[in-house]
Amino acid sequence: MKQHMSEDILIKYILGEADDHEKQEVETWIAASNANTKKFEDVKIILETSKRLAQQSPLSETEAWDKFKVKRATSGGESTPIRSINGNANTNWLRVAAAAVLLVGAGWISYYLYQQSGMSSQLISINTTDMVRVDTLPDGSVVHLNKHSGISYVGNFKSQRVIKLTGEAFFEVKHNQYVPFTVHVNDVTVKDIGTAFNIKSKQQNTEVIVESGIVQVSKHNNSVRLNASEMVNIKQGDQQLKVEKSADMLYDYYRNNAFKANNVPLWRLVDVLNEAYSANIKIDNATLRNSPITVTIRLQDSLVNVLELIKSTTPEIRIDKSGQDIIIK
Repeated sequence: MKQHMSEDILIKYILGEADDHEKQEVETWIAASNANTKKFEDVKIILETSKRLAQQSPLSETEAWDKFKVKRATSGGESTPIRSINGNANTNWLRVAAAAVLLVGAGWISYYLYQQSGMSSQLISINTTDMVRVDTLPDGSVVHLNKHSGISYVGNFKSQRVIKLTGEAFFEVKHNQYVPFTVHVNDVTVKDIGTAFNIKSKQQNTEVIVESGIVQVSKHNNSVRLNASEMVNIKQGDQQLKVEKSADMLYDYYRNNAFKANNVPLWRLVDVLNEAYSANIKIDNATLRNSPITVTIRLQDSLVNVLELIKSTTPEIRIDKSGQDIIIK
């Protein structure tokens, strides 16, 4: 398998111009490592940014490219050779901008493109460790970042609102029909159409849950629309996107500091508790897995108290500890 992937093929894949062999080659390469996935997402963001800026630029393709070369030559930097990207004589601005970013270097082209569009080129990163964080974005939207998560974006959100996410976040988006709010996570793109939604990335799997409004979720050439109380769970390698009903509000625990379970299967509550408390709770009784649990648990409660509370809801439950494992019997 290839250790390196041609940017030419990546661009063709994202633009839907790759043949079946190239598609398989790119998808295998993406799945091979997190580094490959990150590079693919970087290229994808660059293409989308280039396309939007191209629509705003008053310059022709030739004028834009010539002006870029002059600015690069007069900025005191070392010139870097350009590899041509195969295509017809009418290579469009999107390919020109993308090729420049990928092959000349993000610093040179970002300076030029953002200057043309009137945007700030400053990269903003917000990251969390052991605490949940709430931040207001430049457009007034609010993001709740779960522990060990992060977002990054460029600009002041006047001409574009594009965010890259790692981990988990809940977004309360301020609607702007002219400037879509877009989140990239793994190889998935989530585009808001005025809403509040939760996105979780775990081991290259992506879960999107809509609390209100509508979002569009896309992966490669497939996309679905999610309405309120709908979700999609996308595993690595999935080609089809399946819309499901969101069965509970447990995803919201880090925003409202509480686990609100209303007839939730025990296995589902245990999964969320394991994640929130970095615990290793196991259910050793198959008949208990789907036992409905109705309980409200405060996030600040200790795990010992949480387990006692769960035990009190179902008389059949017994809880033992074996090393680092907590066993529900």
